[in-house]
Amino acid sequence: MRGICLLLLALSCAHRPVESSAYAVVRAAPSSAGNVRISATRDPTGAEELGIVEAHGSATLEAVISAFRQRVAGMGGDYGRLDVVATKNAVVQESRSYECGSNQTHDETRFVTRANPDGTFSTGTETVSVTTYVSQTCWETRDVEVVTLSVVGRAFRTAREGR
Repeated sequence: MRGICLLLLALSCAHRPVESSAYAVVRAAPSSAGNVRISATRDPTGAEELGIVEAHGSATLEAVISAFRQRVAGMGGDYGRLDVVATKNAVVQESRSYECGSNQTHDETRFVTRANPDGTFSTGTETVSVTTYVSQTCWETRDVEVVTLSVVGRAFRTAREGR
């Protein structure tokens, strides 16, 4: 059983919202509608062990315990025993794009028609500076620390809920 717990813990290290899984050691029972008690210190006296449960995610302890509790209830249990509570810190690379355009100035030659003092027109050229915004997309990659919280334990059905 310890090997299964370690396997479940190893599989629980992905960086996703809170997820959970279970491995039943007895025949499936209907889901429990009652409150699921949680303990990290003792197995319930006279209870039937239903299987192994794990929950993990990059979330708060309350959210991970809630997913654990829901999985225990889904197996028909009313008591969850926490055997392992662990965290895994991992540094992952996160990429993002952002606008990094700039104003660029260049010279343009234009044809210009001018009125002369005698009423005639003359055509010539002139050079002017023109500034335009040039859009560009830049990318950056940075290291981000991601913490994944995992709980592994067992689901039980106590005598008070019936078998």
